[in-house]
Amino acid sequence: MQEKRSDSSAVPKNQVLVKPEKPSGFLDFLPGEFLAREAMLKTIDRVFRSYGYDPIETPIVEFSKVLTGEDETSKNIFAVSGQSRRSEEEPMSLRFDQTVPLARFVAANPYNANTKEGIKLPWRRMVLGPVFRGESAQKGRYRQFYQFDVDIVGASALIADAEIVAIIYDTLQALGVKHFLIKINNRKILNGLSELIGLVPRPQVSTDDVMKAVFRSLDKISKIGLPAVLAELAEAPQNDFDPRPGLDSRALSKIQEYVSLEGDNEQKLAAAAAVFADSPIASEGIQELRDILILTQNLGVPAQRLLVDFTVARGLDYYTGPVMETVLTDAPEYGSVFSGGRYNNLMERFTGQQLPAVGASIGVDRLFAILEHLGTLPASKKTVSEVVIIRIDRSLDSLYLSLARDIRALGYNVEVCLLEDKTFKSQFNFALSRGADYMVIVGSEEAARQTVKIKNILTRQQTEIGVQDISHYFPKK
Repeated sequence: MQEKRSDSSAVPKNQVLVKPEKPSGFLDFLPGEFLAREAMLKTIDRVFRSYGYDPIETPIVEFSKVLTGEDETSKNIFAVSGQSRRSEEEPMSLRFDQTVPLARFVAANPYNANTKEGIKLPWRRMVLGPVFRGESAQKGRYRQFYQFDVDIVGASALIADAEIVAIIYDTLQALGVKHFLIKINNRKILNGLSELIGLVPRPQVSTDDVMKAVFRSLDKISKIGLPAVLAELAEAPQNDFDPRPGLDSRALSKIQEYVSLEGDNEQKLAAAAAVFADSPIASEGIQELRDILILTQNLGVPAQRLLVDFTVARGLDYYTGPVMETVLTDAPEYGSVFSGGRYNNLMERFTGQQLPAVGASIGVDRLFAILEHLGTLPASKKTVSEVVIIRIDRSLDSLYLSLARDIRALGYNVEVCLLEDKTFKSQFNFALSRGADYMVIVGSEEAARQTVKIKNILTRQQTEIGVQDISHYFPKK
């Protein structure tokens, strides 16, 4: 008597089903989406490597003290729970970007001239990986997302800043993006703005902290509009430690004049030079922008792709010079997709010394979401399988497995169909649904003749060949 097989998939009566939902701001990718995103990443990787950037990897977890030096972002950091409770172990958190870990990485790997080990400066690096921010999820804005960064460490010359701008341009060109603008500004000009509006230190709040609050407000102009930003800048501090600017009407008028400078790039810079004629730091920043515009032309960046925008401040506190943001003009509501700038002070936290650095970062998932929204993603397959061997005769399993092994050895991705229904129609339709390029068909008749039938799904042509001639049909890759 045949033993009755129990159904292991049956759900116990008292079991409570768990709803298959994920937290807001975190993404799943189906195979087709993953492969399209993977193709995008390969294109980015190719451009970055063409400029000589070395790939590295750092952990997604850092000691909290490494990350929380930047007060503005510390409130958005995910703390790691469940770690060992040994008294000597420092609290840890998930990284919120790739730049602070870079600073720690460089400081931890100084170059040793005797052993020739460590990081020899100047150095170009690239890195890809997830970062985490504990903030509200929005359109194109996630709590876990991948960043693909390029940075140059140890180079103070503006040719490095210009190269970062050129990489932004070349990357978007390689991805087939046709409508975008690279907006550039300089934090030195914003520092001059601090002098222009007459910021003064308070007993418990430094002028630098107040100016950072001004930067953060200016960075919101594209999102909430100038009137809302001016209203925010006028808000009085709520206590002695509140860095809110609380600007008066004269200062607000100066800011409105500053952000309203118009014309082409050179006209804007000329107007800014007049406004900041008495500010050496702002004048230096204006000249740096002029130099970058020239250098990027030498690198093949069309002038019409660059826009001097005095409202660009970049949200993070560590930028010290030129800053840049890239927006796709067909989808400006998504915000910046490739941004960065110069940060010469970040390494000081780890080494006690300044070290010039400049870089930029692609928000991979945001860019992917935009390209998907615009319908400009290149067509991609839904599977990695190139060949599907249908399994219509269980007695031929050994042959199917041998064929799969032989075709894989030629460099192809091969799967043997595992569908329970062995009818030809079901096996055939399943193979078609996988989206592979070829289907291999072997039944008892073909096996007796020692042949296989191969159907090219794209051309719909079917060929019968000898088993020993497989390598003739599938040339080795």
